Amino acid sequence: MLLDKYTPFTLNGLIGNISTIAKLNQFGIDAMSGKRVRPIMIYGPSGTGKTAAARAIAYGNGLEILELNSSDYRDSETLENRVMPASQTRGLFNKRILIIFDEIDELSAKFDSGAEKIVTQLVNRSKQPIIFTANDYWDRDIAFLRNHVEKAEFKRIATSDIVDYMKKIARKEGKVVSDEIVNEIAKRCNGDVRAALNDLEMMFDAKPELIESLAMRNRKMEIFGVLDKIFMSKNFDLARFAAASSDVEAGMLINWVDENVPNRYTSKSEIMDSYQSISKASMFFENATRSNYYGYLRYSSVLISSGVATANTGQITMLNNYSFPARIQYLSKVKKGKMALNEIALKLSVVMHTSRKDIIKSGIPMIYMMMKAAEKEGAGKEQIGEFAVHNLNLDEKDIETINEYYKFVM
Repeated sequence: MLLDKYTPFTLNGLIGNISTIAKLNQFGIDAMSGKRVRPIMIYGPSGTGKTAAARAIAYGNGLEILELNSSDYRDSETLENRVMPASQTRGLFNKRILIIFDEIDELSAKFDSGAEKIVTQLVNRSKQPIIFTANDYWDRDIAFLRNHVEKAEFKRIATSDIVDYMKKIARKEGKVVSDEIVNEIAKRCNGDVRAALNDLEMMFDAKPELIESLAMRNRKMEIFGVLDKIFMSKNFDLARFAAASSDVEAGMLINWVDENVPNRYTSKSEIMDSYQSISKASMFFENATRSNYYGYLRYSSVLISSGVATANTGQITMLNNYSFPARIQYLSKVKKGKMALNEIALKLSVVMHTSRKDIIKSGIPMIYMMMKAAEKEGAGKEQIGEFAVHNLNLDEKDIETINEYYKFVM
């Protein structure tokens, strides 16, 4: 991938933010010389090179890296037992260690109760240089750090700089990309170099119409538009980028595609291949949420978009409208039903003299079974309602809610 291939190994390899780069360059020189440097926080929008800059400081000055991100080292015990010792000693071959807290605003939100204190101690006691990166310097979760760090702001990269950078990479790759496409990518990436490189790689050797799939990164793509590109394009890249450019959450998109395969595909082979991709996408999505390793989401996204798109053999139908996912409708109704039962349980607690939890677990189901038994014996709704009002502190609407909820879930 271009992102991996053109990862900068020195600060000179970054584009834009010239004055901030100069400040970071001096930080690296001081750190390499053995001076005790004040920790620095590089902050700014995604894709502007914050993490790349932090790593480039280490690469360019011969420092070892200890990097912590939002999926690592969230508890005080690990920070104290692993990171604190590393801050007091040198690495292999007597090299200094650059400690990088990547996306500290995301990381700190997941700290346990003692982690913030350990990080503050680390900042004050470390014999090794420390860099924090953040999207928002003014985030309340990192307010405890502001008096302990130097600021280094990264602003969005200028469109003209991104255009020049992409043309330079295209020449190195021996690829021909029109000025129109390069300018469109630069305009739409909203100052995000990472997004620009991903789009540029996709546009190598691509047909011109594919540029229509490059949505503005801050623009929401409607779910029906995403579904159209998945089910109707038969194009791997178009479907993949339609999913990646949308604001539809991964789990939600899986449900939408799962529900609507029969509404678009007509052949057994199309449907079978689609559901194979959907099942694998679901597996990667579940693994991502369980393990907190969100790298799995990229595989889920490709499978639910491109995997389903390439199952298309041309036998699609446009007769049926897209259906809202039945599973989401079911969960929504169950959630509303549970909220209503909670209110009913509050009323019943006056009569039953027990907790709402026990009433929801056993009391209300028992009332439902009594209602069903009474109906079998010939009792009408009026009689059941009258009994509920006089003996259970309920009204007819509550009885109807109980009846509808258990009919739905049973």
